[in-house]
Amino acid sequence: MTLFDIEPAGQRGEREWLLANGLGGFAMGTASGVPARRYHAMLIGATTPPVGRVVGLAGVADLVDAEVQTPRGHARERRALSSFAFKDWAGTFAPAPVRCWGNVGEVMWEYRPWGPSRPGRVVRTLRLADRRNAAEVRYEVEMPGPAWLELSPLVALRNFHGLVEGRRDDGEFRVEPEGTDGLVVRRGGWAVHLRVPGGAVALRRDWWWNFEYRRDRERGQDFTEDLLCPGTFTVPASGAVTLLAWMDEGPAPECLEPASLRARVAQSAKALGGESEPATRLAAAAEPFVVTRRVGGAGREATSIIAGYPWFSDWGRDTMIALPGLLLATGRHAEAKSALLAFAGLQRRGLVPNCFEDAGGEAQYNTVDGSLWFVHSCLEYAAASKDRAGFERDLLPACLGVVRAYREGTDFDIRMDESDGLIAAGTGATQLTWMDAARDGVVFTPRAGKPVEIAALWCSVLGRLATLAPPGEARGLADVAARAGASLRERFWNQSRGCLFDRLEPDGSGGWRGVDELRPNQVFAVSLPGSPLSVQQQRSIVDIVRAWLLTPVGLRSLDAGEATYVGRYEGPLFQRDRAYHNGTVWPYLIGAYAEAVLRVGNFGPGARTEAMEVISPLLASLSGEYEGRGPAASICEVYDGDEPRRCEGCPMQAWSVAEVMRVWALAGRRA
Repeated sequence: MTLFDIEPAGQRGEREWLLANGLGGFAMGTASGVPARRYHAMLIGATTPPVGRVVGLAGVADLVDAEVQTPRGHARERRALSSFAFKDWAGTFAPAPVRCWGNVGEVMWEYRPWGPSRPGRVVRTLRLADRRNAAEVRYEVEMPGPAWLELSPLVALRNFHGLVEGRRDDGEFRVEPEGTDGLVVRRGGWAVHLRVPGGAVALRRDWWWNFEYRRDRERGQDFTEDLLCPGTFTVPASGAVTLLAWMDEGPAPECLEPASLRARVAQSAKALGGESEPATRLAAAAEPFVVTRRVGGAGREATSIIAGYPWFSDWGRDTMIALPGLLLATGRHAEAKSALLAFAGLQRRGLVPNCFEDAGGEAQYNTVDGSLWFVHSCLEYAAASKDRAGFERDLLPACLGVVRAYREGTDFDIRMDESDGLIAAGTGATQLTWMDAARDGVVFTPRAGKPVEIAALWCSVLGRLATLAPPGEARGLADVAARAGASLRERFWNQSRGCLFDRLEPDGSGGWRGVDELRPNQVFAVSLPGSPLSVQQQRSIVDIVRAWLLTPVGLRSLDAGEATYVGRYEGPLFQRDRAYHNGTVWPYLIGAYAEAVLRVGNFGPGARTEAMEVISPLLASLSGEYEGRGPAASICEVYDGDEPRRCEGCPMQAWSVAEVMRVWALAGRRA
């Protein structure tokens, strides 16, 4: 099945594609082939999986040299294939390909070097190795006469967040031959090996200057880079020609046919709902986010989930929210348990890691909701897998550890308020919930106090744990759940709007007052199992969210009528972070909204129909049928709050895909 097929012209040509290797490494670019971000490259390896990511092979300046028929007879002509953009130079290096398309595990471009009216065709295919930092660039050349390929790789060998400046960094690069058809480039402890079997290589040390990355410029970042060309491979274009690149000291990779990747996608699609096109597209979109993480001193391998490509690592919150859709809905229970055990082992004072520093992989723990989502996902695992014994032995102790830490008090002022059983957390200088944008000392959505989704999560996990915990703890859990539930039901209710306050904050006299902002976080108080709200309250919340926050591609993070609403997610990073949770639309929230619809509708036919309808535009985006500069075969992180809604933020986001998958399974399986 073809996942996407694009004619790279105009705005549609800017759609981005992604390949991933299961280690956190990836390849990424545009349909037109013009790199538009520092993260667009043919091979980015994960040196300490799934982080420590390094740009190895940034691209290839490739051209075809052929004998062709001209009006004056036979002649030898050369035509460039790859396209690049350079600073202060209008246009690109070469004409765009006539077509770009992708299947599971590969992206392909078709070039007509001599135009549509003359013979000559080149198809270039990019594949990554599965569970190895290696890539294959394959060329199939159709020419009426003899032809040759000249392939000049462009190398960066840098942290994937950085940029190379040739005049400054030149002395750090070493170029060495490897056999008669290969070379290796080294920079510090990093290396990329390059080989064209059957080709001849001429070593060079040429710098290509001032590549321009347009999307970085839009984001107010540095946007130019120099890349090293360490040599040129020349090879007759008879049959398939392959350029191999790898970033370890092992042998050159074999032909990288993505059979194992396709088998995993097929298995996930079958578990998700058969071999229907939507199920296959969802399973294919999900696969890049499931990665291997090395944990512990012995380097034990465990499953984890990358939050989004290109710039996120495996965040605790995102992993736990995405896990039910990516792994439980697809029947990958062993991998789900592996991820849960990995984060349980990294727990500190009741907190699971919020994120991992990319270069060294150190865990950061600044989150109040990540640990509660961890407990929720453990409970979802127990329900989906029927592994009650394994849950009680391996995961329940970690879940109870979270609850005990939250009741007694832990880092970042996270503690249970004994007066009402609710969780309070943070200060005005911290950002502990998913609405965590901060830059240059400014916290854009300060939510210190008692956020509504934390109250909802707390009530839900306490009530469910009370049915699974040992008798000595079960009663205490049930008592706290009842007390917290009553507080959520009464103290959060905003009578004037008929919905919930977004959070409770100190009123200055020892009490708490509700913050009257219309935000989507309240929907979790309906969607999560065991809601303490009355049926009337739940229905009113769904009605309010539907009326004021629902869009075709997710929920707005703030109602457009609020004073701090920002309708466009654009400009420099400070401006984007200000908009991030103040009106920007988040596709992942459609999962909680759809589940809330299902619950208030008792999973009846009408509720199932509505749930499927609200995810249909995001399903359409997987096949390119929903406009907005979206990615090819994935779902992005955010959209603008205002029309026209452009796909923005991280181009491929795990929980965006996962929540659509979860709703697809949840609404479809409830008969």
